[in-house]
Amino acid sequence: MVGSLIPELDISTHTEAKRLAALADYGVLDGTADAEFDTIVELAVSLFGVSGAMVSFVARDEQVFAARRGVEACRTPRSMSFCAHALDGHDVMVVEDALLDVRFADNPLVQGPPNIRFYAGAPLRVASGDALGTLCLIHDEPRTLNDRDRGLLRTLAGIVVERLELWRSKQRHEASERRLTRLAHTDGLTGLPNRVQFHSQAQEVLSDREAAALLLFDLDGFKDVNDVFGHATGDRLLLAVGERLQSLLEDQHLLARLGGDEFVILLRGVGDARSAYKVAERIHLSFREGFDIDGQQLQLETCIGLAVAPYHGETIDTLLRHADLALYRAKDEGGGSVGYFEPHLRHDVETRRSMQTELHRAFERGEFELHYQPQVTLSDGKLTGMEALLRWQHPERGLLPPSEFLATLELMPLSARVGEWVLRTAVQQAAAWAASGTPLVVAVNLSAAQFLSGYLPDTVAAELRRWKLPPKLLELEMTERVAVKNTQSSAAILRAVRALGVGIALDDFGTGYASLSLLRDLPVSRLKIDRSFTKDAQPGNHDAALIDAIVRLSHAFNLGVVAEGIETAEQSQFLAEMGCVEGQGYLYGRPMCARDLDTLIAGARA
Repeated sequence: MVGSLIPELDISTHTEAKRLAALADYGVLDGTADAEFDTIVELAVSLFGVSGAMVSFVARDEQVFAARRGVEACRTPRSMSFCAHALDGHDVMVVEDALLDVRFADNPLVQGPPNIRFYAGAPLRVASGDALGTLCLIHDEPRTLNDRDRGLLRTLAGIVVERLELWRSKQRHEASERRLTRLAHTDGLTGLPNRVQFHSQAQEVLSDREAAALLLFDLDGFKDVNDVFGHATGDRLLLAVGERLQSLLEDQHLLARLGGDEFVILLRGVGDARSAYKVAERIHLSFREGFDIDGQQLQLETCIGLAVAPYHGETIDTLLRHADLALYRAKDEGGGSVGYFEPHLRHDVETRRSMQTELHRAFERGEFELHYQPQVTLSDGKLTGMEALLRWQHPERGLLPPSEFLATLELMPLSARVGEWVLRTAVQQAAAWAASGTPLVVAVNLSAAQFLSGYLPDTVAAELRRWKLPPKLLELEMTERVAVKNTQSSAAILRAVRALGVGIALDDFGTGYASLSLLRDLPVSRLKIDRSFTKDAQPGNHDAALIDAIVRLSHAFNLGVVAEGIETAEQSQFLAEMGCVEGQGYLYGRPMCARDLDTLIAGARA
């Protein structure tokens, strides 16, 4: 029978577990219970004329006396407890002569001090219905208890229960206040001090004129993790970052999370920039180890802004503001930098913020445009494709190349929207050239924000459908610096794009960011040799050796290869002799708008 396989519920065990949980909830076993219990016990001894009385709580293995008279011990084993027997009843349990009761005749408390002969215990039954213990009377001679005395004992027990309820209410109120105080001063995710607590503690340190340095952190790539893996993974990553930072600091240093992906450290006792810089560098290097989150190896870089008291400020507000300026400087220098505050940074940051405002306005007004640089076959100069390059038609400064604004743009959320516009515009233009009879592969550079948005495969597929462009005529380029971040997630995104039939090019290959494992892990279809190698390449020199190595790698991995920065016929011939099939550079054409390319394309058709 199926029913016979189901064990019967042990009601007594379940009930006792519930009672013990209630006992713990009232918190009366730690010896700090209501002082009025002593008064009630003294009153009981006086009213009933007995040798002793106790407020007794029965725990798992012992009974604990919260108040007692006539008993030396403050606790006894539960096996010796009269009160444990009184818990099951709803009325007073009376033992008129313990020597005549088989349950207690051999009890050490009967045979020895306090020589209990008479016992009466009223259960302390609280609001949940659980009996936590008793208010009990003991006497060293046999006695009886009449109805009036029973009622009086129940009344006193009821007063004890009322005090228990008041005690628990007080404990819960105090616990709630402690929790609210903790929440007001602690970051709920990491458990670190929050902005409020850090501000208070740091200001106290600075008010005492202690030497101190402040490190302000910003996590480069955290938003990408949130977008790709979700906020739950992002939260676990922030928790891991907090734990990593704590492990690297000494006890006297103050660490806090200010909000989002921003952490701050006040290095107490560190009063010179060199010592603070060493700490910042140690922390920065620790981020290279990556973070294992749910089996996913995530890579983050951190920019750090550094300011030292009192040279850069005597209040925490001033120090934070100047560290923030130094953080802006670190971001401008690239991911993973440490920036040191200097007075001129105020002007630099104002300039950068002005640039950000202009970039927003430029995008809204349609001031961005794409120029295209030809890619050709080195053997015969035949036009094979175009690289789409972003330009800004500034209303006052004229046509600006990316070097004038891209570093600022890449640090803005606007970067993803601009990247989508570039992709859409380039696909539309490639479709127009294909429709006119000149199918050319158009290469589009991906921004870091666009690449790690998580929507890239869907966006590419939608644009290909929208403009009816064959996937083989689109190539997406990413730099090694973008590729090495979170390689596993990068590979998944790129495989989805590659499955559409779109090419994947690794730009600036060989400039030192990536390891060769990228060629194994990522679905790359073409390598681009950086212009820094082609510029001075000559037979027998180091640049030539590097180009030769890249070409051999491309052949080994069955990849295409294109050389950038070709400006002379000699360079073109030398690269062709080394096995490089395609190239681009001023020799074949400068970047130009699509309209100006019509003549070149017409010539290619002829």
